[in-house]
Amino acid sequence: MKLIEVKYIIIHHTGTLNIQKDPTGERVWNNILKNHQKEYKEKFPWSKAPYHYGIGPKGNIFKGEDEDKPCIHSGDDYYNQRSLGVSFIGNFEIEVMTPIQLFEGASLVKELMRKYEIPPERVLRHKDIVQTKCPGKNFPWEKFSKYLLDINSFKQNSIDFALKVGWIKNSHSPDEVVDFGTLLTVLKNFYDFLRSGN
Repeated sequence: MKLIEVKYIIIHHTGTLNIQKDPTGERVWNNILKNHQKEYKEKFPWSKAPYHYGIGPKGNIFKGEDEDKPCIHSGDDYYNQRSLGVSFIGNFEIEVMTPIQLFEGASLVKELMRKYEIPPERVLRHKDIVQTKCPGKNFPWEKFSKYLLDINSFKQNSIDFALKVGWIKNSHSPDEVVDFGTLLTVLKNFYDFLRSGN
């Protein structure tokens, strides 16, 4: 049974610092879920997560609450009943977001916008609703918003980034079909990049 009517997407950060021992953010995410369930087990026993989705520093997408159920994420009952909460793992008052986290997060939000027919003006920051710093002063909101409006520009920026860091050797069209050999070459370059510690 659907308990919410999705009209908004609210963007958050978790407020937790990313650490080297947890590069994907999975441990942080699991702790967030565990602490949430412990804190709200009496008042909201049905609530399993404070957000519907989390995005880790390496672009991993973590599932939280089911999309058809409300989350206690916005600090405002009106929005809790009418929105999906998407949280980027990290403290963007202090940290700077990785390009892959921004890419995957924007891609997820774009997909949710399509699914629920949500216009860009209904994708809000937590601080647009209540008095908070969330999602942090370093959250790249302008770039994020542009990606939501123009996914092709987003793809081109990703190609430029991949070229800059050496994942690919030549520039490509955003909609170019990739053959298997090229895909494996990009993956090998990416693997080498990760092993080098850059």
